[in-house]
Amino acid sequence: MNTFPEITPANVNAWLGKAVQDVTETMFEQAAYPEETLVEAAGAEETVVACIGVRGDFQLEVAMSFPLRLARQLASISLEIPVADVDEKMIADVAGECSNMVVGAVKSRISDMGIDCVMTVPRIVRGLGNAPELAQKIKASFAVIRGSAGPRNEAHSVHGELLFRYGSDLLRLASHL
Repeated sequence: MNTFPEITPANVNAWLGKAVQDVTETMFEQAAYPEETLVEAAGAEETVVACIGVRGDFQLEVAMSFPLRLARQLASISLEIPVADVDEKMIADVAGECSNMVVGAVKSRISDMGIDCVMTVPRIVRGLGNAPELAQKIKASFAVIRGSAGPRNEAHSVHGELLFRYGSDLLRLASHL
């Protein structure tokens, strides 16, 4: 865990939550709102996950998970094209840009405190939402994002998960400080 007293897991989650609401309202014309409970679908749902990190004197990793149906809808809104015209690259680009804007808002707050940090480029992975294979892809993406920083010390890591309702869909945001 980072040792900056003003940066607590609760603060980071609050900043991420506010950023998700602001970004979804700006990018997609409707804000996502916090959801308290996750109701798993009966079957596994195709999911798009944007993995992104903050490196430097402050370390943060975030995985934003979108059901494919929601990712396609958000790409359609953002790019102002019909859903039928949205392709896989567009979905990946919009998911990556959304994660970039959300984590960028948090990174800006941290930088404003005089803490040196930079953001990584988003990495996009896909798979069935509750499948171990998707979890492995996310883990591999974060290993690449960490790069020479090496493996995460899980004993000092704080994990968080936020859920957001966007229309009838849920957006998941998992964070690791």
